[in-house]
Amino acid sequence: MDFDYFYSKQKSYFGDAPSDGLVAMLKEHDVNVGKALDIGAGEGRNSIYLASLGFDVTSIEPTKDGANKIIEKSNKLDLNINVLNCDYLSENLNEKYDFIIAGTSLDHMEKQYLDNAVDKLKDSLNVGGLIYIVVFTKNDPGYLKQLDKASECSNFINHYFEENELKEYFKDFDILYYNEYIKPDNTHGKPHVHGKAKLIARKI
Repeated sequence: MDFDYFYSKQKSYFGDAPSDGLVAMLKEHDVNVGKALDIGAGEGRNSIYLASLGFDVTSIEPTKDGANKIIEKSNKLDLNINVLNCDYLSENLNEKYDFIIAGTSLDHMEKQYLDNAVDKLKDSLNVGGLIYIVVFTKNDPGYLKQLDKASECSNFINHYFEENELKEYFKDFDILYYNEYIKPDNTHGKPHVHGKAKLIARKI
């Protein structure tokens, strides 16, 4: 079973509204409208939101159903989003971006792949550009095997982050915000809880 299973069950398994953290981040920080990259874009809720604000968006989504949904939704809204149905490292992207978002996608990578992906991600960001990342941590019930409190998608996580691990990856950036927290989630499946880390940083 993979995410295609969940994406095929209904129109928007994780909802159409953008991440509330992304919306708040764009309001609170000086993010220039420019070229944006959404890694692991899912069904496109954040990509579509960014495109609606005027960003030139590239969405990378490895699942076929997810990528197709982004195309269908963006066409219906008359938004031009470059959707790539591929593995992040396999795509030879030479573009530079002003803003990159990775919302609970880096944690789906094995450690060696993750290391290479972070290097590529850093190289893809323009100097002065911002990055917004959310990952699952070892405080998540999925890692702790507390299955009564865990998401139905928890078995897809390949790397639960240790304390300050995400922050350490970006120690060469200007870290504008970092927090590790526990958050209830009622947006999909049965009510559950997540342990997450959120980072907002600027390339210097």
